Amino acid sequence: MDQASLSESITGISHSGFYVQDLDRTLEFYTKLLGAKLEWRNDKSENPLMKIYIGDFGLSIIKWPPNIPKFEIPHAIHWAYRVDPAKAEETIEYIRSQGIKVEGPVGHKREIGILNWFFLDPDNYRVEVEARFATAEEAAGVMERGKTGRQEHLGLYGGDKVRATLKAGG
Repeated sequence: MDQASLSESITGISHSGFYVQDLDRTLEFYTKLLGAKLEWRNDKSENPLMKIYIGDFGLSIIKWPPNIPKFEIPHAIHWAYRVDPAKAEETIEYIRSQGIKVEGPVGHKREIGILNWFFLDPDNYRVEVEARFATAEEAAGVMERGKTGRQEHLGLYGGDKVRATLKAGG
């Protein structure tokens, strides 16, 4: 194999892994909000863990070990899920109906026609829902309809600097 043929071997992303405080709470959150399916779970391990799938993307979720210090989750650590543009607004409305604060829609500055919505999971990991609209006009219509519920004060789109400012300011 050489570097030129490497991209033909790697076909996509499989899963991501992270620590959480409570496996049950995390499982309920992801199954209820994003339709996750539990693939397997091991509560007898020294570090209990489970693997869930949302679509074909896996999340390997490990109970936070007592000997690992807790830390604030940086803005950059997040996962994004693609949603059918025809179902984007309905999906976000469902998430909001579950009591989740959502920031968005936010337009993507470098990829015209893409809109994003952001929210936090129970352990403060940033979750993103992304819709790729066929035209900029379709995306603009969704942006216009969603502007009253944008919730920019949550600081989930602006990065760590914005979130720190929001926390300091109240």
